[in-house]
Amino acid sequence: MGFEDSALARLRRYREEAERSLEVQRGIEETTRRFSGRLFGGLEYLATLGRRAGFGMEVERAKEVLVLRVEAAKLPGAEARLTLGLVAGVVAAETDEDLMHEDLSRYSLDPSGYSGRILGWSEEAGDEACQTFAVYGDGVWKTKGLFVARARGRVDDADEILKGFCLRIIGRLVDLAATTGGVGRRWSVEPYALSDLLSSKKYPTEMRWPH
Repeated sequence: MGFEDSALARLRRYREEAERSLEVQRGIEETTRRFSGRLFGGLEYLATLGRRAGFGMEVERAKEVLVLRVEAAKLPGAEARLTLGLVAGVVAAETDEDLMHEDLSRYSLDPSGYSGRILGWSEEAGDEACQTFAVYGDGVWKTKGLFVARARGRVDDADEILKGFCLRIIGRLVDLAATTGGVGRRWSVEPYALSDLLSSKKYPTEMRWPH
């Protein structure tokens, strides 16, 4: 076999490996997207029940981002917001022990062990994501954060199971809005001048998250 034939044979193997790898990664992306759709749908459903229970709950959903706002009472500041977004176009090996798939090693960088991610932010928690979901190609998902400390499930879990999980998130959002369930506020050490008081500027406070 000449060099050209040998090179072509190897390049074809490279192409097959590349196609398999990309197919696996696209599958993980699709599984993550499917889970995000079910998660967002469950939160929308629970928000309708929340309104029937007397809460002010609004949901805005655009493409792969959902914004959920809860108003616990018609009082200034008695509200909280959660934004969830699918991280599209990126899958990678998981390095967080709490989010690690039980059957995978943190040192396994093969695409078959990659996960997709859904992230959550809340204004009360600052600029960093406060909830992280890792979704694997075989349908396993795991999460950790301030809204749900630790949980796992499967993308194809029954609707009742996923809606129950969404109810936990809604309940935590109510806790933030009304400072119940161990959540509270404490005075900040930031300066507050007389001019701030006279201009009706709110005194800075910090959210307290229970451990």
